[in-house]
Amino acid sequence: MTANRPDISPQGVYSQAEASRLLQVDRHTLARWEKDPLFPLEGWTHKGRRGKFYRGVALLAMWNVK
Repeated sequence: MTANRPDISPQGVYSQAEASRLLQVDRHTLARWEKDPLFPLEGWTHKGRRGKFYRGVALLAMWNVK
């Protein structure tokens, strides 16, 4: 994970690919964090669109945890 604060807007919505690029982690790491009750990451799938999405505020919370 990046040591510098990533350029993430708290109001933004990011795809799994964007989120993993911004946090510099693998997409599988994001999925693992979602399943772990110790981490505040929450994602969702958008009806009619493929893939996972994350709110910017949740990504910034994950960055602050690490």
